[in-house]
Amino acid sequence: MAKMTLVLFEIVLKSECVDQFKGVMEVELPNTRSYEGCRQVTPFLHEDGRTCVLVEQWESKHHFEKYLEWRAAPGPGFASLEDLANLIDGDPSIRDFEALEA
Repeated sequence: MAKMTLVLFEIVLKSECVDQFKGVMEVELPNTRSYEGCRQVTPFLHEDGRTCVLVEQWESKHHFEKYLEWRAAPGPGFASLEDLANLIDGDPSIRDFEALEA
């Protein structure tokens, strides 16, 4: 089995920002999916309408960490982590898991 890292990126959106967040995802997910080492990113919205989990598959934890460094200051035309922070309540929960050799 090829090495893989699964990332669960969970946030709680401000109620007034849900639609704005969906718009950001439409624009930004293609950028994330094309980032080196990203295998897949799928957003899920809980029935409460505010809790969102991005389920991400990366080639390695290192690839994900490099992506976060880029997303912190991506440059003009791209949404940053700071932009995302304005749409959420509290801090995100980011957990990563390495695939087992099974």
